Amino acid sequence: MKKNLLFVTIFFLTLAITFSSCKGREKESFSEKASCSLVKADSLLGLWNNAWNAKNMETLKGMIAEKAVVIEKEWKIEGRDSIMVNWISKELPEVSNLTTTLITQCSCCCCISYTGYYSLNNTNKEGPKKEKGNFTFIWRMQEDKSWKLVLMHISVF
Repeated sequence: MKKNLLFVTIFFLTLAITFSSCKGREKESFSEKASCSLVKADSLLGLWNNAWNAKNMETLKGMIAEKAVVIEKEWKIEGRDSIMVNWISKELPEVSNLTTTLITQCSCCCCISYTGYYSLNNTNKEGPKKEKGNFTFIWRMQEDKSWKLVLMHISVF
């Protein structure tokens, strides 16, 4: 009987603490949602496309979170510095005319995802060719209220 009473007391105490802390988080989430609604995935993706087409490596670096991940069918790169060295600095000189088309987007209080199709011109030692594929980018709001890419998934057709 004493064990049951102790269990019931702990259960209701935990429930009360959880309920009261959720109320505080709801208010915080609402204010974050209000500020989040001011940012559209299209505007973030537009900044990315503009920086890529302008070959602006510093702007691209500034848009990537420190612990970001890029995934492609045959490889994965983790960390902003590694992404810059192993992907962006290698591809940026060869790629031009990056365009994107929306399939779907989703926004919540601190995260925005954008999935779509991309096309670009790739000029390498084999000559120019048109590349197409699909992608998903996920941005997350950072502590300083800036938006950074945390995941980039790319699939070439």
